Amino acid sequence: MLVVLRLNVYAQLTPQQSLGLQPIQVEIPAIFKPTLPGNYIVNLPSGWGARIFYAGGLLKPRFLAIDKNGVLHVADYNNGKVFAMPDNNRNGIADTIFVAAENFTLSHDVKFYDGNMYVTEERKVWKLTDANDDGVYEQREIFIDSIAEGAAQPGGGHRTRTIVFDSVNQKVYLSIGSLCNVCREDKRAIIEQYNMDGTGKRTYASGIRNAVGLTIHPVTNNLWANNNGSDRQGSQIPPEWIDIIREGGFYGYPFAYGNKTYFNFMTHPDYQALLPITASDSAKVNQMVFPAAHVEAHSAPMALMFLNNRFPPSMQHGLITALRGSWDSPKDYRGYMLSYIHFDSPTDTSANFTADFCTGFLTDTVNRVFWARPVGLALGSNGSIFMSSDEGNRFIMELYQTRSTGMIQQKAPQRLSIFPNPATKYLVVNTSATIIETIEIINLMGKKQDVETASENHQLKVDTSKLLKGIYVCKIKESNGIEHVVKFFVN
Repeated sequence: MLVVLRLNVYAQLTPQQSLGLQPIQVEIPAIFKPTLPGNYIVNLPSGWGARIFYAGGLLKPRFLAIDKNGVLHVADYNNGKVFAMPDNNRNGIADTIFVAAENFTLSHDVKFYDGNMYVTEERKVWKLTDANDDGVYEQREIFIDSIAEGAAQPGGGHRTRTIVFDSVNQKVYLSIGSLCNVCREDKRAIIEQYNMDGTGKRTYASGIRNAVGLTIHPVTNNLWANNNGSDRQGSQIPPEWIDIIREGGFYGYPFAYGNKTYFNFMTHPDYQALLPITASDSAKVNQMVFPAAHVEAHSAPMALMFLNNRFPPSMQHGLITALRGSWDSPKDYRGYMLSYIHFDSPTDTSANFTADFCTGFLTDTVNRVFWARPVGLALGSNGSIFMSSDEGNRFIMELYQTRSTGMIQQKAPQRLSIFPNPATKYLVVNTSATIIETIEIINLMGKKQDVETASENHQLKVDTSKLLKGIYVCKIKESNGIEHVVKFFVN
């Protein structure tokens, strides 16, 4: 078995691995054929299938949420409505669709918490109540008002708002995207924190250009987000990031990205307008922490969600994010897929690898021909994944497991046992290989390190005494063609 590994040196991307995707024809129930008359193919890991859960009448379906009764809901951005799509007979097809709430302006996110529905607009968050439990939320009140109040302009770019509830700490978090490509601003490009009643607004983290995806880790309760990076720095800069959001943290915008790397301020007037860089700007950049994961620039990450024990053991600690794709990637459009990000454990904060999980929506990467753009995600109780598409075709798709343990588990790379980690003077790597063909140590800039190694009894001893402190990737290739990759730290 050959595990494909791709390291993007230039953009400091997290290593990419193949899950062995296979083409699968999307099941389109007869009732949705008038809306989706064609034949569509997606690429999925073995053991997965795809079918249309609902199609028809949606203008721009964005984020998804499942209520206490297991009913899937979607916020329709252009309709100004939240639709409910019950599947009472559990056959993977929505029985009907009805309006659960309406009269919103640019409704992007919907969440359920403590029996209430919350819907985000550009300038407001609404709290809604279903008094008679009929699925229609008749009563409403403003939960958060005057979002980005005091900003230079209320409109501009990045008009979506994402909200999450932290039941452990009794806090609410709201992401507010930047007004522009890059500019100096203090009321936007932030994540705000509130009390559970919508009071106590304060900036929780800054320098976050547009965190469309926002979630609470189901085990550690840490706040996580992804980010849509700026444009006009070329097709590879800056990479999109996924990371824990730390209280008081600064995440680079509009000055820097990655490992405290400044933008080239002379590439475009947007960046020139940021000059001069002040001592205060530099101090912010100096406190940046390298993110948990980097994916390709201009992938435009949307929703993200952590997986659970309904998934194969090899995936249970990972997350899925929807990559909608951006306009600013000439001759090489990317995104238009679901991506899997792998972590070793619930407490792991540095991704081992990323992998394409569901592709096929973008059929021409040069001319940008596509039939869907993924946006919203939701986890079904049976381990299925619901996905919304808001352009090309507008629908809700369900990705379901055709058997409890599929080829994802079988195709996952064999794990390496390494110690000590963090390493100081040396690193010992155990592997089951009879013959080890090559070993490489690579830093996060993608540069191969010159290290001495010794091999004995299926062990590799690597001299790390001359390596600088930081995170490294160890690549090992066996004589049978199998490649391993593992990250380690040097103190």
